[in-house]
Amino acid sequence: MFDILKGTWTDRLLLLVSLVAIVVGWIMIQAYISSGPAMADIYHADTLVATYPLPQKGEPPIHLQVEGELGLSEIVIDEQGARIASSPCATQRCVLSGPHRHAGDMVACVPNRILIALRGHAESGFDAIVE
Repeated sequence: MFDILKGTWTDRLLLLVSLVAIVVGWIMIQAYISSGPAMADIYHADTLVATYPLPQKGEPPIHLQVEGELGLSEIVIDEQGARIASSPCATQRCVLSGPHRHAGDMVACVPNRILIALRGHAESGFDAIVE
């Protein structure tokens, strides 16, 4: 029945320590991503192009264009979040995904090699029950 748990006590202890390390590492990474003010990092391929704070209510939106492999992608960062408003790619999945506002969210236009990665803590108008 427990044939999968064959091995010495050292093997089992090593497995347990590895699993605990993975869980602790995951928690630490999530804490790092969600710490600090809400920011949008914009990349072209593996190069960081710009970093902008997510505007709060009443602040003006940020509009910018980023040159990608296929052409210009228009990015809008406003109180709703960060999104790709237009892109020269064929499928337009990046445009259809809409605004993203939570830490760890990413918006990617894969054909144009544009990526928006969100980090930090964004205040939301929703509570845990609505989300």
